[in-house]
Amino acid sequence: MFAWLRKRRRERLVQTRPISADAWRRTTERLVILDGLNQEECSRLRQLTTIFINEKQFELTQGLTLDESQKVLLAVQACLPVLELGLDCYNGWNTLILTPGEFLESEPEIDGYLRKDEAGPLGGEVLELGPVILSWTDVEDSGLGRGYNVVIHEMAHKLDLENGAYDGAPLLETIDPQVWKTVLSSAFEDFRRKVERLGHRAERVLRLDPYAASDPAEFFAVLSETFFERPDHLYGDYPGVYGLFKLFYRQDTLARFQKRRKK
Repeated sequence: MFAWLRKRRRERLVQTRPISADAWRRTTERLVILDGLNQEECSRLRQLTTIFINEKQFELTQGLTLDESQKVLLAVQACLPVLELGLDCYNGWNTLILTPGEFLESEPEIDGYLRKDEAGPLGGEVLELGPVILSWTDVEDSGLGRGYNVVIHEMAHKLDLENGAYDGAPLLETIDPQVWKTVLSSAFEDFRRKVERLGHRAERVLRLDPYAASDPAEFFAVLSETFFERPDHLYGDYPGVYGLFKLFYRQDTLARFQKRRKK
């Protein structure tokens, strides 16, 4: 009953509060990671983005303002990972807190919400009480096909949390959890050893962000960024992980990447 009502409400949102053609065009032209989506996928992504903008609260801090195109820029990147999974994966939280730039460890609270840790400076963070905080400068640096995407990183944490813990193992409907654990654990340990061996040279030498070696949750989040931004890097370094991510997200981002490279 509630699912039916939610579906009807969302259908009305798409009809009555559509994203303007100009805002959608400007966003899709900017975001390289959307290249390769077919017309049907773009249409569904636009609908999800419309719903996301209207269902989530955007709390702007320190004088930050966002126009329609900027909200679309953020929301479309949040919706891309759940293009095939559905927005219900993001149930249970409602608020996005936006700061103009990175926030520092000297800021233990933002608008009364406790952060789950105090590492910094940060471009994004999932807060204990539900909201997601994002640095707008980092949002603008995301989606350009360079390997970095703070929006997808934090959304991956939200997907990870669906099973009740930040452990790098989201809800797996079509994948054997033991297979996921075996493949991801092996890749994580291999990557962690590489980072330890390279030390301060890791960031320069490795194609994947060394931050992924922090723990399994960050490994999942960072590699999710890579899956959408530079799937060729993920496939090249850990093809088994790419295969599982392809099954989990139900998207073949490498095929899209190869398609845009042929343009």
